[in-house]
Amino acid sequence: GVDVTKEPAPVLPTVHYNMGGIPTNWKTQVVKDEQSTIVPGLLAAGESGCASVHGANRLGANSLLDLVVFGRQAADTTAELVKPNSPPVKLPEKAGEKSIARMDKIRNSKGPLPTADLRRELQVSMQKYAPVYRNADDLK
Repeated sequence: GVDVTKEPAPVLPTVHYNMGGIPTNWKTQVVKDEQSTIVPGLLAAGESGCASVHGANRLGANSLLDLVVFGRQAADTTAELVKPNSPPVKLPEKAGEKSIARMDKIRNSKGPLPTADLRRELQVSMQKYAPVYRNADDLK
């Protein structure tokens, strides 16, 4: 029932979501604390990395900057750190099994609240209290 020649068509995002979150420095190296201690050999860019160029809650369209700028930087950092003919990194036996078991426990858990219900509740709250276009009063 909207005449788009007289007023804008209402657009409601289907989901408001966080992207990124693994803190990194500008070289895409993952940092683990307030002192920006580097996690050796671990880089993050694109959807997983957070170099804080978009703030805490960026939009999906901004991924191009992350991919072009930080993807290239990840390649440059890797080339700087890994020299030709470097020996392979030795991993402990069963490396990562504890992490996979933890994720499987979460993935296969059975709780009282269906995921779809929780997602809908979060979606409505985000649209109501922290929409894409927001102001200081709405966030109080």
